[in-house]
Amino acid sequence: MRILSALVAGFLSSPPPKAVLATLVWLGGRSHPVITLLATLAILAAWRRPDD
Repeated sequence: MRILSALVAGFLSSPPPKAVLATLVWLGGRSHPVITLLATLAILAAWRRPDD
């Protein structure tokens, strides 16, 4: 649960562009829920990482 809350906090502090959110909505409507979950987690993890 700590990992999920850390990911959500990072996501909310610097939200992704609207295109990323639109893609997630599009993917969610057309694919299996597990695929949508994995894609969402991957985007959250990438957004949480500090910039290099």
